[in-house]
Amino acid sequence: KDINPDLNLTVVKTFLKDDAIPSLLDQAPFDYVIDAIDTLSPKVFFLYNCCTRKYRVVSSMGSGNKFNPGLIQVADISETFNCRLAHYVRKHLHKLGIREGIKAVFSPEVLPDKVLDWVSNEPNKRTVAGTVSYMPALFGAWCASVVIRDLIGIDEHRVGI
Repeated sequence: KDINPDLNLTVVKTFLKDDAIPSLLDQAPFDYVIDAIDTLSPKVFFLYNCCTRKYRVVSSMGSGNKFNPGLIQVADISETFNCRLAHYVRKHLHKLGIREGIKAVFSPEVLPDKVLDWVSNEPNKRTVAGTVSYMPALFGAWCASVVIRDLIGIDEHRVGI
């Protein structure tokens, strides 16, 4: 409000369940929505409901197991790759009839095998490194950048001044 007194920001700090999503999105017309949900089902249902309401949305995909901030990208959800969360989100959205139209912040970084820990009592026999502290914040900064650039009409592919 100090920067823009007309700003009406809605921050929801709660574990969002599928059945609460429609009423949340119907509370007000939103100019833009940022999705930073980590759980697959609510994330997909949230994105689906944003799309059916024609809200502009940017979705933060999986920052876990990523280390290189220089590889973070923004693309349509249909163009994401090497991101397990984005893969599953796409798969579930396809079943709901949505194939594109969601901006996604993701990293195509592939983890080298040497950082994987092999665990004999796990079904897939391995676990992977957790999330590095700086990556979620960077994904959030990219999401905020997408929103600001879209709202003021700056081409996302613009380079330089």
